Formats: sequence, C-alpha cells, structure tokens
Amino acid sequence: MTLWNNVGELMDYYIPPMPSVYWADITRMCNLRCVMCPQSNGLKQRRISMSMALFASLVDEVCGNQPLIKLYLSGEPLLCERLFDMIDYAAAKGCQTMIHTNGTLLTEKMAQRILGSALTSISFSFDGCSAEVYERLRPPARFEQVRSNIRHYLDLREHVSGGGPRTCIEIIRMRQTDGLIAEFVDEWKSSGVDEVNVVDYMMWHGRVEDRRVPVPAGATGYKPCASPFRYGCVLADGTVVPCCLDVDGEMPLGNITQTSFRDIWIGNAYRQLRLAMLTGTLPPNSICSRCLNTTRPM
Repeated sequence: MTLWNNVGELMDYYIPPMPSVYWADITRMCNLRCVMCPQSNGLKQRRISMSMALFASLVDEVCGNQPLIKLYLSGEPLLCERLFDMIDYAAAKGCQTMIHTNGTLLTEKMAQRILGSALTSISFSFDGCSAEVYERLRPPARFEQVRSNIRHYLDLREHVSGGGPRTCIEIIRMRQTDGLIAEFVDEWKSSGVDEVNVVDYMMWHGRVEDRRVPVPAGATGYKPCASPFRYGCVLADGTVVPCCLDVDGEMPLGNITQTSFRDIWIGNAYRQLRLAMLTGTLPPNSICSRCLNTTRPM
C-alpha cells in the first residue's frame, strides 16, 4: 500500500481533539499601519468587529476543555467596545483569555480596567529599540508615549493583588531591529514584565515586504504545520480559517454562523487540508504553500 493510501486511510479515522487554543478576531480595526502587518496594505472588511452574540456562541461551544482564547487576530483589541464583556464571559465559562496590543491606547483608565479584569495574559507588541526605528516601523505611533504607557501600567501592576494578568513584552527580529535586540531585552527584563519575547519576522503569506534577518544559506525542506491539527481561528464574521495568518479568509473552512465549530473541525474541508499537509500535496497557489512555516531551513 502506498504512503498516500496509508495516510488517507488513517485520516478516515483520525480526528484531532478540539483545540486548546483559539484566535477570535474580535475587531479588524487598528489605529496603526505597521509596515510588518497586513493592515498597512489594507484588509477586507477592515472596520467590522465580532458581535458579542457570535463570540458567546463560540465560547459556549468550545469551553469544555477550558481553552485559551486569544482575543486578537487582525486588529487592535483595545478598540473593541465589548472587550471586557468578552473577557468576563469567557472567564465565567472557565476559559483563559489573552490580548496582544500595541499599547497606544493604554491610558491610566484602560490600564486599571485591564489590571482589575479576569484577563489571563497580556502581551505588548512594542519593537521599541529607539524612537527613530520604532516610529518608522509603526506609524503614526510615538515611541515615548507608548513606552510611557507601558511603564505606567507596570507601575500600577505593582500595587495589584496577585499582579493582574501575566504580562509580556515582544519585539520582532528583523533587519531594522536585529542589532538593537540585546539592549531591548536588557531594558525590559527587569521592568516588571513576566517575559520578554523575541519573535521572528513573518511575511503574512507574502503580503508584506521581506524584512527578515538573513540566515546562512542551507538546504530547506518541507515541514507540516501544526495549526490545522491544534488551533482554532475564527474571523470577525464567523469564518473559520486554518491559521492566524489568514486574516482575509483566503482559505475558508466553514462559518460558525451556519455550522458549529465542532462540525467544521471534523468536516471534509479540514480533513482534506490535514491530509494535504501530512503528505506535502498542498495546492501550489494556496496560502499554506506560500507560508514560511511549511518551508524552513533543515
């Protein structure tokens, strides 16, 4: 029996467990146009947000294994009017929650609301190596203002019982920041954050300019991606997509306004994607075939 038949036969029986992590695209709005984000080149349905009713229906269905629900995908979560209602609803159902924010809207009032909420984790996407670098990467944000916002949040956090949400700060490794990352890590690791993350630059399936740090030449090979086996991703209109990089729903797998997430997860579109991922037979023009996560240095 061929490898294809073996894998195909297994896929007839194998259904992954429900995800333990979900991305919910609670708002597609953003106040920045960062050069490393597809927001800079425009999104479809740019100004829509997920309704509270849709969010609640998703949580009701997937809360059984108490997953982590990431309340962001394509936009700035602090622009979502129902953010704290969503945090409270998910927490009441036993789910963990996380936001990833650019920090520009982190006023004292907002910081106090976050610290007093049931939010599990917050991550600041800052890239704050210097005013010159930061403001070129993240227009129209201002370096000193955002840095001050984060510092003030951390000061307030010191007086909160339990410390509030787990707090991380993140910088993207790319050509513009690579030589300044060590200084960034040194500055923030003793600032009161729980973790300083350095993440690799992503090209969002070719939607943004390549600013990756050059790596030594070497062989590359195909690596199946874990996303369609482990993670759930739902856009603001209810469209289920294979991963958090598919911000415009290029590969729709179903819609939770019409079908339950569970039925989509075990349905034919997902099963065919998993089979193609396992066997390396992704359509040549698909987002998965263009993704850096499936072709990596060996």
